[in-house]
Amino acid sequence: MSSFSHFFDSGEQARQKGHFRNLVMLARVDGNISSAENHLLKKIATKLSLTEEQVDEICENPEDYPFIPPVTREERYERFIQLIQILGADGNMDANETRLVRRLGVELGFTPERIDEKFPIILEHLRKGMNREEVLRIVI
Repeated sequence: MSSFSHFFDSGEQARQKGHFRNLVMLARVDGNISSAENHLLKKIATKLSLTEEQVDEICENPEDYPFIPPVTREERYERFIQLIQILGADGNMDANETRLVRRLGVELGFTPERIDEKFPIILEHLRKGMNREEVLRIVI
């Protein structure tokens, strides 16, 4: 049974939950959440100040959490980078996952051309072992 407490979230908390919902949906697109994806989801949930109960609720009822785009350019890039991190976490990137990242990138406010430009750069730097903050400094 879904909780209704999320209807009373602050704008920032609602944005955090909506973003986490997108990450969960991306991790699930191939049918399951790998242990690497799960580990990364937990790290991001902590960074987003989400409790274990909130994480469980979002995972069980993702349709209850709308996506609310971030306000700043930096937040949009940070979220796009997190999407790409989840995409590559399990070492497998299929066409469905890539399409979803691109769609979510548009919802974040990026043009398809900007996504085509930044996606490979972000992916390359993440594969080199750079963390999200380092990649963020490069792509902004």
